[in-house]
Amino acid sequence: MQINKNFLAACAVALAAFAVTAPTAAQAQTQPTGPYISGALGVTQPSDWELTGGTISTEQESDMGFAGAIALGTKLSPNWRAEAEFSYSNADADNFSGTSGSGDTTMYGLMLNAFLDLPTGTQWTPYIGAGIGGAVVDFGDLSPVGGSRVTDADHVFAYQGIAGVTYQIDDQMGVFTEYRYVNTADRDMWTDSNVGLSGEGGEHRIMVGLRWSFGAPTPAPKPVPVAAPAPAPAPKPAAKPAPKPEAPRNYLVFFDWDRSVLTDDAKAIIQAAAANSKTMAVTRIETTGHADRSGTDAYNLRLSQRRAESVKAELNRLGIPSGEILTRWKGEREPLVQTPDGAREPQNRRVEIILAK
Repeated sequence: MQINKNFLAACAVALAAFAVTAPTAAQAQTQPTGPYISGALGVTQPSDWELTGGTISTEQESDMGFAGAIALGTKLSPNWRAEAEFSYSNADADNFSGTSGSGDTTMYGLMLNAFLDLPTGTQWTPYIGAGIGGAVVDFGDLSPVGGSRVTDADHVFAYQGIAGVTYQIDDQMGVFTEYRYVNTADRDMWTDSNVGLSGEGGEHRIMVGLRWSFGAPTPAPKPVPVAAPAPAPAPKPAAKPAPKPEAPRNYLVFFDWDRSVLTDDAKAIIQAAAANSKTMAVTRIETTGHADRSGTDAYNLRLSQRRAESVKAELNRLGIPSGEILTRWKGEREPLVQTPDGAREPQNRRVEIILAK
């Protein structure tokens, strides 16, 4: 139907305008973690579908209807989340093979959905997803269907594909809009004249909703500054001057969550370590990368490697040869602060620099 195409085009224009005019974050928006709840409302357009059985063969066309959904979910990793969702949709029948019709079709769905979030470094996060589950399809007085009426319901297998985008308002609240295609297995029904019919039907849905996350991220602390060496005491007239204290041999470089890029404070600490290594008896420089427990073991091991290599690259830039640097990475295995699995702990996102004798 032409009205459907016009509506979808209007939605696309509205979303594009919102994307252009809405403010974007100057820095990467901190993404929420842990469990969340969401709710959405929107419109649905059932596809045309054939009703066949016995001597009856007719095509049902439906008007645009409305849809709603609520879901409980959780963030599994920085990119993956899963949820359980209950949805509802209703649309009136328009005609049956060109003959003006009446009645409506209602769908109650219970789905398990999985989503892949695609971070952009801004408050906008596109995502794609899929779900499987079951649905109850209620046929309310569909008429005329082969000279009869259908008032029946059926339990069917259901599945859906989803594509959308989230705009993160703050650490916990996000607004999202998405397109869904919902489909089911063949729906079986009986007419009032006791004729068995079946037919397969999908729905196109456009939804807008809010998502509230219960696990707001912990803000990253400022890096711990390295204490400057204390000045040497004034010499006594007849005594030997006290030796100047040795510069520190251990340094900690901290990173933002899920990042391996050096901050300005981190570069200052590395510069101090490089400068002191040139004035001390140093046989090698050890750099060991670590991560917190907010991701998987494998992901955190690779992240700690990238952090250690970032520190090594900065030492190279400051004139320390690669042959004098021993680089290690240990993921989440040796935390500075003990935390439960999945927790974000700023002091565990670090690289330890040791000026070995």
